[in-house]
Amino acid sequence: MKTHLLTGLLALSLAACSIQTPIQFDDESYLRGVADEGVNSSGPSFVDYDNDGDIDIYVSTEYHGVNQGNRLFENNGNGKFIDVAVERGVDNKGGLGRGASWGDYDNDGDMDVVISNMPPSDRSVHVPTSLYKNLLIETGSPNFENASREAKLFRKNIPNDQEIGGIGNTGAGVAWADFDNDGDLDLYWKCAEYDIDNALFRNNGDGTFTDITEESGTGILDMVSEANSQGSPNWTDVNQDGLIDLLVTNEGDRKIMLLNQGDSTFKNITTSFSPPSATAFLNPGNANGACIGDIDNDGDMDVFFPTADQSNRLYISLYKDTGSLQYKDITLTSGISHKSGARGCAMGDFDNDGLLDIYVNNGGFQDTLINDVIDLPIFVQFYIAMEPDYNKLFMNNGDLTFSDLTSRSKTKGLGIGSGVGTADIDDDGFLDLFFTNRTFYSSGKQITPSDRNFLLRNQGNNNNWIKLNLVGSESNRDAYGAKIKLVSGSLIQYREHTSAHGYNSANDFRVHFGLADNTFVDLIEVQWPSGKISEYNNQEINQTLTLKE
Repeated sequence: MKTHLLTGLLALSLAACSIQTPIQFDDESYLRGVADEGVNSSGPSFVDYDNDGDIDIYVSTEYHGVNQGNRLFENNGNGKFIDVAVERGVDNKGGLGRGASWGDYDNDGDMDVVISNMPPSDRSVHVPTSLYKNLLIETGSPNFENASREAKLFRKNIPNDQEIGGIGNTGAGVAWADFDNDGDLDLYWKCAEYDIDNALFRNNGDGTFTDITEESGTGILDMVSEANSQGSPNWTDVNQDGLIDLLVTNEGDRKIMLLNQGDSTFKNITTSFSPPSATAFLNPGNANGACIGDIDNDGDMDVFFPTADQSNRLYISLYKDTGSLQYKDITLTSGISHKSGARGCAMGDFDNDGLLDIYVNNGGFQDTLINDVIDLPIFVQFYIAMEPDYNKLFMNNGDLTFSDLTSRSKTKGLGIGSGVGTADIDDDGFLDLFFTNRTFYSSGKQITPSDRNFLLRNQGNNNNWIKLNLVGSESNRDAYGAKIKLVSGSLIQYREHTSAHGYNSANDFRVHFGLADNTFVDLIEVQWPSGKISEYNNQEINQTLTLKE
């Protein structure tokens, strides 16, 4: 009798564990060939750079010696990756990489990349922020050439940019978006120097760009006490009017929400106490970018800030509830207010239950002056983290609360964290995690233990999924800025398609939806940046569906 009782209790216990741990990962960094020990990495992005149908990984690094350049990990189709950055011409040639953003700026059918860089240290050379054009369509080979001069990617009234062949000041993040909905990608560049402004470049449609920062109102020096714009720019349509807006995060000062006015100008609504309002973002914490997504499936985009000097912050948009734009801070009630020196973040439905979860890459509090570590110009001063910490995986419970599933999901990833992104690396329908860590050097000598990249493969479960590959025609080819509504049974979800997030990172360019146990997709509605709306009915599950405008 006791044996049967114990057996029954054990079965119930195992079943309970199974229910409580719907997300499980395995560290396959070494197995896949992407661990990369001792490299000072600053963030990953995912791209199919060679148009062969599988996901490649690009990693920006801060050069500190031999074999320290940026990485382009090419997916060889059997689960392994090989670094081809030097061969393809995107190794950054000894520069200090601070993130990259992929986008088809010339709408020719292959993905180009802009790489954000810092001024030189004691061992690096001055590689400016530069635009690299993919030559796949022109030549049949996915090699890259520096197109910065040809594209005139230079700031107005700063002759040094033209002299050195790119944007010369301290790049802190960069991201593509079509802010004027004219069918080509524009670019926003962030600067980490206190007295140098960010810059907005409008795509002229002929392969060149024009700096329109001043006339567009997207510079921030007059909006903050101390500029230091860390992390990727965040492009998002906050008021659902079909115009992409811009969120700029800063270290040590407020975040700035710039509302697109539809006439190539933007309005700062951070200090507005009447809607449209983003006063919730006045918190001066050291936010390194943001992660934006609809965590409560109500049709508007919510905002998570990974904050290095205080608790993380989570704000829900009340636009759908009230009809006007404003935000509510639910940090404490959500269970997400963790303090670990957060640097990067990624949103994704890791258990395919139809709810967005949040992963945070931590790395200790920022309490070391960068100038004590790296020989930088005196005008570049900010604090960094030098102590490792564990990451956090927060599972969405569906009631505006989250559960810490880090230990049980095997996603701790101890390190001095930087960027993190999520992508379905092996095309099994479940989102995997890739995050980068820092190894610091001073005067050419390594001063912290060798850290590495992590590729955590999602072990999946029985839930269903669908992925959407969006291709614009009248809109920009990447369809950045598209909004998607998906209905599957009683489950309704919303997504925005964007080029970058968090700390200089980007997710899988294919938009992923978990479907729980639903066995059919009733409706997919795509609102393209051009304003066109496409509807697709009765789609099968567990597939990658290409949708062309």
